[in-house]
Amino acid sequence: MTGAIRNERKETAVNRKRTLPSSAAAVVAGFAGLACLLPAATWAAVQTSSTYQCTIDVAGSTNDCTAGIITVTTSSGNQRVASINLAPSWLRLDAFVDVCNPTNWWIHLADSPTTNGFGGDGGTTEHQAEAYNLGTAFHFYGMDNLPLGISDPVYLSEAVVPASGCFRVQYSIYEDQVLWDDDGNPADTARIDFHSVRGFESAPYAEADSEDPSGANANLWYLGINRTVGDPSRNGTGANKVCLVLSTTTAPSTSALAALCP
Repeated sequence: MTGAIRNERKETAVNRKRTLPSSAAAVVAGFAGLACLLPAATWAAVQTSSTYQCTIDVAGSTNDCTAGIITVTTSSGNQRVASINLAPSWLRLDAFVDVCNPTNWWIHLADSPTTNGFGGDGGTTEHQAEAYNLGTAFHFYGMDNLPLGISDPVYLSEAVVPASGCFRVQYSIYEDQVLWDDDGNPADTARIDFHSVRGFESAPYAEADSEDPSGANANLWYLGINRTVGDPSRNGTGANKVCLVLSTTTAPSTSALAALCP
């Protein structure tokens, strides 16, 4: 079911890069594995008038994120959960994930604190879009609109990363838009570019949310590392470090992103 989309006329998705043949993928994974032997880049939290950057280093058991902006709420073994506060003016989130030999649920981004994969959540909010990597595949699920009886759109692209070796992926998320790239280079074209009117939302909600009428979750997105945000039993391995960048524009310069997360 590569690049499959259902249940939505207004969604568009592009899977631009072709998956490498298995032999070529093995060569790329081999070279990527060598990168793990090189000294790691040193990242430090940085805030300007237009960007905020911090790093969650799972392998090093450290993070320099600022509580109230990006807050690590759970830290257990190789698992981390963080809340991402878009207030007062953050519009876009970029996440650069360094991973080696990924298995199962190794990175998960969500619009609800109880989202745990495959769509829906624990009734916290109707806005429960999520995007994640499960093994070698990329998944996206949008929000449900229960009063209108609308189910979430789904997008799945299989075998987008190798099962072994070390590499970096990039997520870029802003309202109604999710971009994902398999090489973590902000200057090139994203491999997956998914637009949905029922994707991730930022405040104020574009439509009423009967499960979150006060908008308590309207400014919050969530990150799960080596687990889903809402369920620690849906977990995985491989994600070692995540460099996060918040921007006040939906189109930050690629040079700025590259400098913040080298």
